[in-house]
Amino acid sequence: MMLDIETISQLISNQINGIGDWWWWYVKEISWQLILAPIAYLLVCIFIYQLLKRVCHRAWQLPGPPGRLLLVTAHPDDEVMFFGPMIYWLTKLRNSNVYLLCFTTGGHRRRKQELWSCAKIMGIPEGNVTILMNSELPDDPKVQWPGVVVAEHILQYIETYKINAVVTFDKHGVSGHRNHISLFYAVASLCIEKKIPSYCKLYILESVNLIRKYVQLLDLPISLLTSSYWYLVTYEQRKLIHRAMAAHKSQYVWFRKLYMLFSRYTFINTLQEVNALDLELDFQYDDY
Repeated sequence: MMLDIETISQLISNQINGIGDWWWWYVKEISWQLILAPIAYLLVCIFIYQLLKRVCHRAWQLPGPPGRLLLVTAHPDDEVMFFGPMIYWLTKLRNSNVYLLCFTTGGHRRRKQELWSCAKIMGIPEGNVTILMNSELPDDPKVQWPGVVVAEHILQYIETYKINAVVTFDKHGVSGHRNHISLFYAVASLCIEKKIPSYCKLYILESVNLIRKYVQLLDLPISLLTSSYWYLVTYEQRKLIHRAMAAHKSQYVWFRKLYMLFSRYTFINTLQEVNALDLELDFQYDDY
């Protein structure tokens, strides 16, 4: 049976309308999912946060806890900008004696006083804070420090104070700062060469991508699922960390205020233990 042009046109029009209706329904479904998924994820984050506020975190903190912990940083303000939650709980619970070894004065002598003021607010005794001044260790984000020099200072500190745990940056240095990264490679060399005393363990602060770095609460589920050890503070407890950062008056400019407001490192610290085997495998992988 022959179809006239009008009938064919009607059939084509019906098909087009059907496709259009289907496409519109599909767009609406996707749109709702795109709206509901972030809301559901946010509710999950809030639920986990509220739950963790009511339970003890010690099971997820560094084992022991270590009686003498050495935090190794590159500059004054690193301790509070990146390790605030860990320091908060270590000093609050008073199970660990926290030592701080900072490898530069940050380019100005007044920053030494600022660091001591910050440490006092965070609960670290002034006598436990050591600030090095060495021309071989310039404060420069593009300079990789000599590993031998850095390693010698760290090892001397470990042996002098019988340190049980050392905490520093990982190979990405949180921000990619080469001074930070130098600390990791110095500690890694001591570990691979088996110079670290048997009573001391090594831990590194995990670096995350740029998005995770600034989403705070939204990073909570990922952090908890992927990390061996973590320290979490509440928004009320973060006020102490902000007050400690304000003690670094010369550095507390507008962009660091924004960092302190949004960075997940002022909210949660996640750490991994390192050993010689893991480091050797990691370095072999990097070589490829």
